[in-house]
Amino acid sequence: MQWSMLAVAVVRLAHVAALPCAEAVRTEELHNANHIFNAIHSSMRQWGSSFYHNGMSLFPAVVPAGTQLYHGTGFQVPVRGLEWLAFEPDHSLNFARRCKLSGLDFADSEQEDKASSIHTAHQPLIINPILNSEQHISRPKPPECVPGWLHTYRTKEATPLLYIDGMSAGKCNKGTLDSQDVLLLNASSESKGKFWEKERADRLCKLAAERWKGKIKGFIRMEAGFEIIMCSFSESLEFVHAVRAGPFSPAPDPEDKGFERMIWEWVKFVSARYDGIGGGRVKVDYDNLITAYAQELDLFEAGDDLPRLENVSAASLDVVRNEIDSMIESWDPMKMLNEHLIEWQSVADMVVERYGNLLKYLVSGALTTTDDLLGVLELTLRVFIDSDARDTAAEVNRCMTQFDPPDGGKGSIASRSIWDVTRRICDTLFHIFDVNMPLSESLQNLWTLIHYLDWSIWKKCPECPYDEVCFIPMWPFGAPGDRDNPQCRNATDMSRRWGYWGRPGAVGTEDG
Repeated sequence: MQWSMLAVAVVRLAHVAALPCAEAVRTEELHNANHIFNAIHSSMRQWGSSFYHNGMSLFPAVVPAGTQLYHGTGFQVPVRGLEWLAFEPDHSLNFARRCKLSGLDFADSEQEDKASSIHTAHQPLIINPILNSEQHISRPKPPECVPGWLHTYRTKEATPLLYIDGMSAGKCNKGTLDSQDVLLLNASSESKGKFWEKERADRLCKLAAERWKGKIKGFIRMEAGFEIIMCSFSESLEFVHAVRAGPFSPAPDPEDKGFERMIWEWVKFVSARYDGIGGGRVKVDYDNLITAYAQELDLFEAGDDLPRLENVSAASLDVVRNEIDSMIESWDPMKMLNEHLIEWQSVADMVVERYGNLLKYLVSGALTTTDDLLGVLELTLRVFIDSDARDTAAEVNRCMTQFDPPDGGKGSIASRSIWDVTRRICDTLFHIFDVNMPLSESLQNLWTLIHYLDWSIWKKCPECPYDEVCFIPMWPFGAPGDRDNPQCRNATDMSRRWGYWGRPGAVGTEDG
């Protein structure tokens, strides 16, 4: 039951003498705590990873034994070496074809020893007409293709991987590849203006084999769908079966309804993973994440909310590289399966669920007086207040530790980022509640907090009709303005949403 405004006033007046105590809970804040919080909250989620598409964080992760994964190819024979996998069969089906290259017949491509080097050179058929559209540089005519095969594999055992966050499989020049080409591979000068996906995958797996002694078996990335670059299929996967893909047009016309349907089906299944891939298919170790955000680096150009690594000094990058090496050397993947680890993403979820809608409501314009605002705040904050003994430090501490896991874990970057973000929220709300200030000043404090938090949930559309999806740019799809203003889109709209990802030197994709 809501307290009367008189009771609220009495509590606030009783608290005036305690205001200086607030400093007792303040400690040095983790650099970029808000961005690290968002990386944790968005990890392995299509929506948040699309909004924060320039990932700056690397998470060790494990795919449990027996997890089904998919691969589209022109060949029935199982893959033996390095290749791409998807978590969803719909994703891999886009790659289930065999295409004739210049100087080769289809029969030449049947040889098993050529499978890996040939079929990965082609982008999905859906993407060809997008790249050939008037918003993009003109492309050669797509090669002649015939239906291929959709493979299903299972992991032989728990498989340790490195998850590269953001839109890390987005082949563009907007910064989605910085954590790979600039940080991990130190090869930005080689990859710039080139497609370079096969070279990138080869070098990542060489890095895993040589510098990390084979401890990492592959890399999780995301485009319109999550994928794995698996360094050795024969080592890590059991082949289950292969089914023949149905017929398709080798080069669908962008104005054709079939093309429209193909894009729609891809985006529709991807949107089902906006809030996570589900099924416990990836276990992320948040306590061992490594992030460029935690360093004192200048990642943001003036006025840009998307970070870049391209202008970071070599010495600073070496610091992060050494942290990655040390983490992987000491990391025990089996500990994730045999011991209870804190699920910091779930903790971040609870923070967002408690305060996300509240903060937006407080600045929505629905509250027109200070008393209205304080009345709503009181409903949220009263559980932290001892009305017989007001004390700011104690109240803020109760507020910020509400979701602390029972076994603590205050030392990791993940825990510190959640701690610092929650403290910023609680400090702001109690400051507004306890200090006499005009409504306009309270709202300004709230807007400052909202801009600092920058939660991706605030970009989501209201519920869309069944035949529409709330659309945000996901490589290769998206038009300028779609990131700042996601909207419900139907199949016809979706077939025309491109241009966001710019004019890269050579854009394509691998199977994922």
